[in-house]
Amino acid sequence: MSSNVGNSLEASGVLVDNSASSTPVVEEQDDVFITQFAGDEEEQEELFIPQLIVDEEEQKNMFIPQLIADEEEKEDAFIPHLAGVSKNQDNLPIPQSTGDSGKRSAVPVSKLRGNHILSLALQRMFKGPAPTLDRIIRFLSSGSGQDKFWMLIQYFTKIVVWVYAKRGHRSASERVRRFSNLVSDYRIMTRLTGLVSMAQYVRYVEQFPAQTRALQWLDRIMNLSLVCYYPLEHIYWLGAHQIMPFSDKLVDLSGYWSCRLWAVWVALQFVHLGEEYRLIKGRKQKTYTQGKIDAAKMQDELDAVDSDTRSLKIQLLINACYFPLTLHWSIRGSRFPDVAVGVCGTIAAAAQAYTTWNSFV
Repeated sequence: MSSNVGNSLEASGVLVDNSASSTPVVEEQDDVFITQFAGDEEEQEELFIPQLIVDEEEQKNMFIPQLIADEEEKEDAFIPHLAGVSKNQDNLPIPQSTGDSGKRSAVPVSKLRGNHILSLALQRMFKGPAPTLDRIIRFLSSGSGQDKFWMLIQYFTKIVVWVYAKRGHRSASERVRRFSNLVSDYRIMTRLTGLVSMAQYVRYVEQFPAQTRALQWLDRIMNLSLVCYYPLEHIYWLGAHQIMPFSDKLVDLSGYWSCRLWAVWVALQFVHLGEEYRLIKGRKQKTYTQGKIDAAKMQDELDAVDSDTRSLKIQLLINACYFPLTLHWSIRGSRFPDVAVGVCGTIAAAAQAYTTWNSFV
């Protein structure tokens, strides 16, 4: 029963010559250093001779190989020319300055190539804004977004438990089940302050009445069911974890009646959605039958009607997935399979997460 009630409500110019007899000779010019190699003329044609362009103030201290950049990426990064490098030349030394002494250290070609690839990948990754990452942070920073995320994890792990058990992985199945129950307890614990937000919503409903009298009374009855639901769920959870010294009978009754009150809310929500659909159809019909009306205003109203219709369909899907769950947890000895609970809960959680995600534009 602990897992049952826990599910409730919302529920990125190298040297290519490896000849040992080739010895570099450096000739100093006004603006550049050119590295030449002693050897046969035929071998020199195959060599890649890096030309080093050095700032006048740092000519004596630096030795930098010229980097040939790809035409499409030359504005973003310099990529060393690696053409003609054989498999055995990955560890060829690249001359670099170590200071005023003029001595040069050797850096492996593989390290130089890896550093440039990593530099390019990081530059592309962190270049410019990241709207998707910002949206994810806003989603997970909100109470509603966090609850939808953990709700999706809680119900989907029930499917994983069933798959592992079906394949005979009992140990893995038990571990995932424990994690699912832990997530369920966490979600119930975050609802210990649910009455505070519920009181605020009750005030809102009374201060801003619904469009029709029927919707207003439906809102009141649904709010009353949730006001009674929360303390019963708190009693069940605190007693089931032996935090409060409640009797087993009280804990059992609190668990079932909290789910039954949620079932009342779900049943009334179907009626509420039906009344809302009737009003949406009336708005659409009124838009078409109005006399003289600006075309832009008419299109805006039709777009609003379509948006409300899509939202209503999503709410209907969520409610349809909740309905069998509330019946299952409200009836003693229900044989509704746990994997079906996982499927219905996962669909409802995904639909709610989609709605919450779209609100963070």
